[in-house]
Amino acid sequence: MKYLSAFVILAVLMPQSAMAADKLRGEVFCFPAKDVPKIVNNLKDVKDSRRDVVDVDINPKFIIKDGGIWPERFFLRTDNGEIDIPVEKPSGLTPSFLENAFAYPESDVCVADKTRAARPEYDEGLYFEMGLSPLFHDNSGRHDMASLKEGTKDGKSFYKKMIPSVARMFMPDTDYLAVKYDDLRTTGAQIFALVNGNEVPLDAELYKEMHVVSFEALEDMDASALIIKGGAYELQPTVSVKTMKRFGWGQEEDEE
Repeated sequence: MKYLSAFVILAVLMPQSAMAADKLRGEVFCFPAKDVPKIVNNLKDVKDSRRDVVDVDINPKFIIKDGGIWPERFFLRTDNGEIDIPVEKPSGLTPSFLENAFAYPESDVCVADKTRAARPEYDEGLYFEMGLSPLFHDNSGRHDMASLKEGTKDGKSFYKKMIPSVARMFMPDTDYLAVKYDDLRTTGAQIFALVNGNEVPLDAELYKEMHVVSFEALEDMDASALIIKGGAYELQPTVSVKTMKRFGWGQEEDEE
């Protein structure tokens, strides 16, 4: 499961036992459905004034990152039986998933995937993305500082809706910017700070398929904009890589 979108979501949707390094996915991998409608409904409460620069695009889908095959089956397991959820190919979209998750909140969401059965349970080769992460509307390649500042502040409002209310006061600022290219590349990022009319290359920190830079660092450089080149991408306000690791997004293999 992806940053089902974000660093906090993995901790919310997955039981702590799933974080164990020695637990394998198995031929059928399941997680509780109950938090899905809860989080989706909470996100609806984010004010419109927080959505003009960033917003979520909830559109559940599978992403194959490892070059493998599609899952054999995607379904909800209820007390009375199993409900198949069709996976559209090649998009990986699962348009009936949310409707069924809301209809059967006490069910388990299950993926039958024998080819990845021996992998650790947190393996992301087959990735289920809900689309819960706030993303900037603009992906034109130039992001002015005023828009970045507003987006980093507004992004926090979305993340706070995805964690238990008792923990919201501890939600860190989302004052980092993650560039994720559509081709999921881990090399070849072209990210610059526009300073006095010059494009100054930025040394982004790679984490998963995200290239992360600090908004504060841009301010310290007196940058007027963030420039992103090299192909189609999404830009996401987020927390630092250190914080993502500390909250469990990225397991033992990523720890320093």
